[in-house]
Amino acid sequence: MTKSDKQYELIARQLGATNLLALRTLTGMSQPQFAAVIGLSDRALRRYERGERELPLVTRIAVIQAFKNDPLASNQIAAELGFSDTDISPGTQSQTANDEGFWRTMRRESQDLRKQQYSALGQILLKIRDNTFASATMYFAAENIALAFGLPFGFEINGIDWMFVASFILIVVLFSSVVTDLPLLKAAQHVFRGIKAHGTS
Repeated sequence: MTKSDKQYELIARQLGATNLLALRTLTGMSQPQFAAVIGLSDRALRRYERGERELPLVTRIAVIQAFKNDPLASNQIAAELGFSDTDISPGTQSQTANDEGFWRTMRRESQDLRKQQYSALGQILLKIRDNTFASATMYFAAENIALAFGLPFGFEINGIDWMFVASFILIVVLFSSVVTDLPLLKAAQHVFRGIKAHGTS
């Protein structure tokens, strides 16, 4: 590890320790309570608060999700390195990573919600429903593309593609329940923010 690497690790450890301790103090939680919320042991939390170890990404994300507060905020890191907030640009690659992180987070939140609201059998039935809806939608779309280009596709019996008919019926029947499970407003807000960001860049 080079001198710069050690310096950067020290900055990350000290900044994470200061912010983590300040956040816990602000919440009024004890170490065991705070540790339980973000999925740590008491011993691990103590080491992070003392700056003995650098906060791993998974813990940082857990803190952000639980308290809407980033213990290693980029503007604070920039200040420690002697930059201003405007000196750091996320760039296209970082924006793509942020987008991927958003959708992964939404998927995880949806899975967690299902675990809280449904039994093991209910979760299995929901997976079957989701896979059935996805398969029907893909078949329906492929059939329409094939028809548009005059390509042979499907399984016809007496001139009728019953798979196509079944796919359409399944889409209609399952559509409302599938859409109800989707956080459409949150997704739409994220998409519009992305469009606005690209428009101003």
